[in-house]
Amino acid sequence: MAYFSIISNTHSTQSNVAELFNFMSDFHNFKHLLPEDKIENFECTSEQCSFGIKGLMPLTIKIKEKSPFNRITFETTGIAKFVFTLHIHFIEQNKTNVELEGDMNPFIKAMAEKPLQDLVNVMASKLAGLTI
Repeated sequence: MAYFSIISNTHSTQSNVAELFNFMSDFHNFKHLLPEDKIENFECTSEQCSFGIKGLMPLTIKIKEKSPFNRITFETTGIAKFVFTLHIHFIEQNKTNVELEGDMNPFIKAMAEKPLQDLVNVMASKLAGLTI
């Protein structure tokens, strides 16, 4: 397995980071970060969400850790093609970025790196554009 860490661009936010932190702490709002055209069968509870990414196995994620107004860390649970951790960083002066890290087969990593970079950039852009 090969470790990877992919960090999005940092964006200025439309809302303050405390509002975004509280909004993203509710799984019902997680869908707002995902690219609508690539996600299917989104379901959530207060503790986790599951969805399919077209062409891949469905994923279930839960909140692993919250550091108020600084970071929310999500992790995969159950069966997934690869195990990952997703961090939403809330940076002072109303900025944010998204980081995806984990381990995967080096061959798959080489093919998946660009789509994953695109995914975290879309998520960060959508997060920054939210008005709460």
